[in-house]
Amino acid sequence: MAENMGKAEADKTIEEECDEKEDTEDAEMQSDSSESEVDNDEEDEEANKKRLEELQKQIEENTYFYDGHTEMIKILRNTGELEKLREAREKMSQYFPLTQELWLEWLRDEIPLATDEKERKHVYDLFERAVKDYLSVDVWLEYVQFCIGGMGQIDGISHIRDVFERALATAGLHVAAGSSLWEAYREFENALMSGYMPQPGQVATPEQEEKFNSQQDRVVSLFKRQLSIPLMDMQETMSEFKEYYEDEIDDGTKEAYNKALEKLEKLMPYEEALTAAEPPRLDAYLSYIDYEMTHDDPARIQNIFERALQENCLNSELWLKYAKYLDHKRLQVETLVLGMYERSVRNCPWCSQLWQRYVLAMERFHKPQKEIKELVDRALQCGFNSGADYLVVWSTYCDYLRRRIKWNQDHEEELDLFRITIESAVNFLAYYGVEADPKGSLQQFWAVIEGKFCGNMTRAREIWTEIMSAGRNHEAALWLDYLRLERAYGDNKHCRKLLNRALNVVTDWPEAIVEAMINFEREEGDLEQYDAAVTKCEVHMDAVNKERQEAEQEEKRQNRRIEKKQKRFDAKQKGKKGPGQKNDTEKSPKKVSEGKAGKNENRKRKVSQEEPNDFKVPEVPNSKGPPPPGFKEPPPPTGQKGPPPPGFKGPPPPGYKGAEPATKKPKIDETPNNGAGGDGPTTHSDFVEKAEQDPDKSRRTSFVSNLDYSIDEDRIGQIFAKCGEMTDIRLVKTIKGKSKGYAYVEFKDELGVLEALKLDRTPIEGRPMFVSKCEDRSQKKAQFKFSTAMEKNKLFIKNLPFTCSKDALIQIFSEHGPVKEVRMVTYRSGAPKGLAYVEFEDEQDAAKAVMKTDGLKIGDHEIEVAISNPPQRGTPVNVREETSFIPALGGGKKETET
Repeated sequence: MAENMGKAEADKTIEEECDEKEDTEDAEMQSDSSESEVDNDEEDEEANKKRLEELQKQIEENTYFYDGHTEMIKILRNTGELEKLREAREKMSQYFPLTQELWLEWLRDEIPLATDEKERKHVYDLFERAVKDYLSVDVWLEYVQFCIGGMGQIDGISHIRDVFERALATAGLHVAAGSSLWEAYREFENALMSGYMPQPGQVATPEQEEKFNSQQDRVVSLFKRQLSIPLMDMQETMSEFKEYYEDEIDDGTKEAYNKALEKLEKLMPYEEALTAAEPPRLDAYLSYIDYEMTHDDPARIQNIFERALQENCLNSELWLKYAKYLDHKRLQVETLVLGMYERSVRNCPWCSQLWQRYVLAMERFHKPQKEIKELVDRALQCGFNSGADYLVVWSTYCDYLRRRIKWNQDHEEELDLFRITIESAVNFLAYYGVEADPKGSLQQFWAVIEGKFCGNMTRAREIWTEIMSAGRNHEAALWLDYLRLERAYGDNKHCRKLLNRALNVVTDWPEAIVEAMINFEREEGDLEQYDAAVTKCEVHMDAVNKERQEAEQEEKRQNRRIEKKQKRFDAKQKGKKGPGQKNDTEKSPKKVSEGKAGKNENRKRKVSQEEPNDFKVPEVPNSKGPPPPGFKEPPPPTGQKGPPPPGFKGPPPPGYKGAEPATKKPKIDETPNNGAGGDGPTTHSDFVEKAEQDPDKSRRTSFVSNLDYSIDEDRIGQIFAKCGEMTDIRLVKTIKGKSKGYAYVEFKDELGVLEALKLDRTPIEGRPMFVSKCEDRSQKKAQFKFSTAMEKNKLFIKNLPFTCSKDALIQIFSEHGPVKEVRMVTYRSGAPKGLAYVEFEDEQDAAKAVMKTDGLKIGDHEIEVAISNPPQRGTPVNVREETSFIPALGGGKKETET
């Protein structure tokens, strides 16, 4: 027994030791785990700190770095640094409207911290900012819920009702989600009504009854208002109203409900389309907007625009559509219009048209000049993509400053501000070059103000001198604009001086200057001055025509040289051997003496030094004439197995096995596409054959042809940069690395191809560039791009001088009506054919232009103008001449068959 007791005590001791050991190990493991967690936390904290520093630096360099703002807010929220988090959110909200998710996250972080009146006011301010950024039912619901928490404050109930009414005015028409706001409002009023009921077992006092009845009327009114609006689940709302309202529903409520229900049925297809579409659902929203605009209900139109903008806030075209609607309606609600513009430029700061409209709206609401100047400064700091965008903003502001000048009152201060501003604008735009303001429109406007209103033609002439000195003095249209100003507000002396300068420098349309000079002397000069002007113009035009003839001859010579080079190249390609064949030198027997071999080797080396590197041994001609002098017939090789080829006098090549059926071998282009070898496509059909193995790649590729041979891949990239992101540019080249004049441009998606097709026939380096889809032309017949039927609003012009430009035709024909488009017909080289098409917006204007311009002389060419009626393709030329040109009324006698 003692032994058993001793054994039990020993076991107990061992057990206690084991438990103690396990406890020690657990403590050590927990300690290790705690230390590991601490280490991980320290590593995460260090990584977050480093990332925050990087983001801070990036945001300082570019304040419009949207993703950087959101990432910083996320990191700070996870680390719990409240003050820095608030600063980050405030900074982001300065540059961007915040989305519904960002606002709700911010508000829900701040609401639990609002324990006193000051902090609650801060949260109220945040809610006010949140509901102005985007239409959000969820934000409004959060707002009213927060207000209900402060119901016990002074005027708390009135404030809650005010917020509810604003919420209904903003989002109560939301067909899909608006009913939740109405229901929340009714629940709040029902809760108040229950507080006016007496305790069980007590009789209501008259005061309680009055409050109860008043509150019940308020709830009934909310029901009736909701039932008059087309909202989802309005049938359930009607059923709920019938249960709540013990009396008979009046006819007015029933009629309003039936109209709303009928309206809902018409809206349901658009709501279903929104439900089925993938975000951002722009097309579905645009269809919805168009429907609402046909019914012209401003509140509903505003609501659907706001719904669309919540998901398409970065779409500048949608903002412009909304802005045009508000401007067209002239809705004199300052907070609505200016609030919309403020949100638009914060979402799309790159859109100069939105800034322009914002400035005009500020002027309509008679905002002080200081505020408008601050707005313009904001616009100029946005970093537009081009100088033309800056021109839009500057021109709008200068127009505003001009309108501030009251010429019949004291206006020195306003005039000085205008002059300082427009001079700053000109200097600002000069940084972007002539492309920012190609016609010098801002300076022309300034010159008119100086000449017309200030009577300071000296300054106006100085401004025009600056315009011309910027590389624009060769344009006749600008000189004619200058002449109009000088004739209106200047004198004849300066007009003559101006015309003489223009005659010497204009190159694009000297005929216009000649006509203007002669007409001026007809109207203002005497006979001697008129004769002198005519003589000077005739001498000048003779010199111009001589230069044109020399240029035309030089162009013809250049074309002939190109044709000869092309013929030599084609002949060389035909003389190449096909793949698998060997040169005659490889086929000839190798049993020659060393001396003869050395002699041949020296001869080959000499020839290789004289001949170009791409020389190919030509094929043996199929001739039956005598062999060349010194020709020795080689001995027949052993192993000959068939007759020689027809016409060949010598023995057949070794291994010849007899003639095979004659088949036409396809032409093989041996030149690599990059001039340096490789396995890329060498012809269009070769490329299409490879592209067919990858249809997606083919759909994303454009075929570009008729390129100038000097254009390289970088230039092609610049041309198509605005069409979309490119993944590859393949310029097809000869074996020497020279361009063949066509290329393949592969885009990231098919939208890039669609944009590229819009550049078809764009003149590049003097040649029309052809752009088409990458497809097998042998499988699909080419289609003519333009209409081949009679078009009564389009004119066909013949016998144009080769120097006549598109701008010149626009100026000639726009005098007879609005011109929609002018198309100059050219050769593939870009050289003009002397033909053009001018399309008017109206058929009557086109008919009037035919009568006025047919037979008009441009230079020494008498042009022929007629309604466009092209012959059917394939019509013989002699038939075309008889039928394709419709003579104009008043165009004189035409030859007819007798």
